[in-house]
Amino acid sequence: MSIALLDPSASEFEPRYALAINGSSLGGGLEVARSISEKFNLRIRANSFNFKNLDYSVDIGNTGTLDLSGNARMLETDLSLEFLPFKKASFKLVGGLGYFFNALGSVNALYAQPVNFGQITITPDQFGTADLKLDYSGLSPYLGLGFGRAVPKNRVGLSVELGTFYLSEPDLIIDATKMLSPLADQAPSIELNISDYRWYPFLNLKLAVKI
Repeated sequence: MSIALLDPSASEFEPRYALAINGSSLGGGLEVARSISEKFNLRIRANSFNFKNLDYSVDIGNTGTLDLSGNARMLETDLSLEFLPFKKASFKLVGGLGYFFNALGSVNALYAQPVNFGQITITPDQFGTADLKLDYSGLSPYLGLGFGRAVPKNRVGLSVELGTFYLSEPDLIIDATKMLSPLADQAPSIELNISDYRWYPFLNLKLAVKI
């Protein structure tokens, strides 16, 4: 006896594809999805962002003001499986594996003006500069939940998803010059202190079109 005779709904299922655009905490991106059953959709997705020259200043009291300039960029792609436990609802659970390419953040620090220590004045050039580079590139498991199907029932569908990536262990490099050069020796201990901060929150809004 065939599966279709045992379950009439089985003969009604037809695999479909969908294309989507994402706006998320990983920037903007694209997604291709395929329905593989009534309750499961397979998705492949890519997201990226690139922020440059994020400038700000930090007042460190009697030792002056630090001028900081930051940059951050990330390219991420993932393969995930979407499970819809309820036939008449769009609630979903998602699990998958992502890879972060060039998940880099950097900060350049230098003193904004001369600093006086009693009768001694130290100029920004004498202090030197410090460049910090943080790299989270690598494989990252993903778990999430949300509402809205990767392959919508109608022609067009909206969805929202909240989840988290567990990033690879970070790699920290500090290049420092002149009076700030001792900071470079602190890179291993700082890297150890931040090694547990690897959960990357993911909030995604998506517009999908079934094809």
